[in-house]
Amino acid sequence: MTTTVLVYQDFLQSAAQKLRDPTLIDRRNAVLIVNFERLAELDGILGFAVVDTILAQVSHQLKAALNPEDLVGTTGRYQISCLLSDLLTDAHAMLAAHKILRVLALPFVLDRRNIILAPRIGVALKNSTSATLEQLMSNASSAVRQARVTQEPIRLFAEEMEDPLHLQIDLWSDLGNAIEASELYLGYQPQYSIASGKIKSTEALLRWNHPSHGPMRADRLIQVAEGTTLMSKLTLWVFHTALRECFEYRQAGLDAGISINFSADDLRDPELIELVAQGLNLWQVPPEIVTVELTETAIMDNRSDTLNTLYKLKDMGLKLAMDDFGTGYSSMARMLNLPLDEVKIDMIFVKHMTTHHTHHQVVDSMINLAHRLNLLVVAEGVEDIATYERLQALGCDIIQG
Repeated sequence: MTTTVLVYQDFLQSAAQKLRDPTLIDRRNAVLIVNFERLAELDGILGFAVVDTILAQVSHQLKAALNPEDLVGTTGRYQISCLLSDLLTDAHAMLAAHKILRVLALPFVLDRRNIILAPRIGVALKNSTSATLEQLMSNASSAVRQARVTQEPIRLFAEEMEDPLHLQIDLWSDLGNAIEASELYLGYQPQYSIASGKIKSTEALLRWNHPSHGPMRADRLIQVAEGTTLMSKLTLWVFHTALRECFEYRQAGLDAGISINFSADDLRDPELIELVAQGLNLWQVPPEIVTVELTETAIMDNRSDTLNTLYKLKDMGLKLAMDDFGTGYSSMARMLNLPLDEVKIDMIFVKHMTTHHTHHQVVDSMINLAHRLNLLVVAEGVEDIATYERLQALGCDIIQG
């Protein structure tokens, strides 16, 4: 019976040995992983040594809260692992997790500071005599990641549970193959000019029907690719495909422009301007009918290279639009320095504006603000005549839906 908190290697050795113990092999066991996301922030504020002290003291708190036979050890920079031994029922593992949560719910006092730890706990049950410590640790880690996705404090691992990290890795690999095999395609939403009643442009929307997971949303694909080498490949594919198809529908008699979404990663790509120039030249699409759409978050990036890229795109003749206007954080001082041509009001405001007075007022304010800044206004998610007529009365320029 141990009363000490174990360090990484000692915990793994002791836990593996206990699971192999012939006298305990048929008993119920479980691994709990307690993860502290906030400690990563505190590293930079309070220093590594202070965070080490917090983790050590919390480990002793957990050891005191559990049964004497249970093992507790630090198994990561912001992680404590527990091996629960000889449980009466599987439910007792979850009871232990809730007990840990109650212990850690109180602020951690350090040098007159009250620190909220906000832990997440993943629970993995030993459901067969052949289950190894490595499998249990992996399952508990998967449960922690799933808890992070679902914003739950405790998550029990289930075999059918889809691990978000594994899924991310699989999708990243599959997306790379899909780009190479031309399995992606673009859908288009028309943008109608209220003044002329004609299609002014179309927004190119990325689509992928995954063979296992079915239709994938564009924002999910960007989430998979962003921050990796796939992002530039994906952007290049979308840009060239959109320009080619724009050229084709203009040849067929539809005199409309094209709107293409770029990400924050794209704006930081030093080769972006050259790639855009090559695409325009290859497909002979006039730059003045091409609109680059950027999210509010991406366009508010204060980096100088981001702003320089925006001005270079503008100098090439392209138009710039702020997408999802109103859903992020826009600094008016920052907006005055941006070479924007239009803003797009997010559909979460538009779709309820005929039934909710507050939404109507927000849309009205956005249109007036944009017009005072000499920007065109595009309202997204217009799906009925009543909304169209209300936007027309408010002076909106373009509707999309």
